[in-house]
Amino acid sequence: MPQQLSYSLDKLGTSIKSLKIVPFIYWELKLKLFKSFTLAVLLGVSSASAFATDILTTLSVPSLPASLGYSQTHSELVGTTFWDDYYFTIPDGFANSVTSTISAGSALDISNLQARLYMGNMHQTGAVVPGTLLSAWGTTVVYSPLVSATTVVLSPLSLAAGTYTLQIRGTVSGTSGGSYAGVLNLTNPVPEPETYAMMLAGLGLMGFMSRRKNVIT
Repeated sequence: MPQQLSYSLDKLGTSIKSLKIVPFIYWELKLKLFKSFTLAVLLGVSSASAFATDILTTLSVPSLPASLGYSQTHSELVGTTFWDDYYFTIPDGFANSVTSTISAGSALDISNLQARLYMGNMHQTGAVVPGTLLSAWGTTVVYSPLVSATTVVLSPLSLAAGTYTLQIRGTVSGTSGGSYAGVLNLTNPVPEPETYAMMLAGLGLMGFMSRRKNVIT
């Protein structure tokens, strides 16, 4: 770029001299050409920011039940798609999430907001490793025109002990970016039918033993 700029300025100088333009106009034109090249360079740098900055966050789970909040703001160029990961590790339990974005017109907005859940903590921006996907891009509800907002819901899922990734995907559509916020709910595992049967059998046995003790006494 510097060589091209120098060459262009020299050509401009030659052309100006051939036209016998006064020196101060010559330098003014050279300055304008320099500014034009500088603007082109800056635009080239700006276009590089169109690539998404994916945010990878580890959520700390103290104990179950727990409700973990998360949020993010993206200021990339309009049309940029991001893939944000939220990693969490739990014992056996249930998980569900709700993620929302509110539009502020053309200035602040995120479109195509989606969420999915998969096993492990590997950042993946396409199809996930086979056998690890637990919920594929949950249900999206758009509240417009009454409220310009979009909410993505992941229904409750039973999870074995391990590490998981809640991934949020969306496209920046506001000229000044956009943001979203959500909550991940984690609860203790619900007893299986077999567990309930064992509990009832145990209670029945205790009741039988109690009645027998009363008869004996």
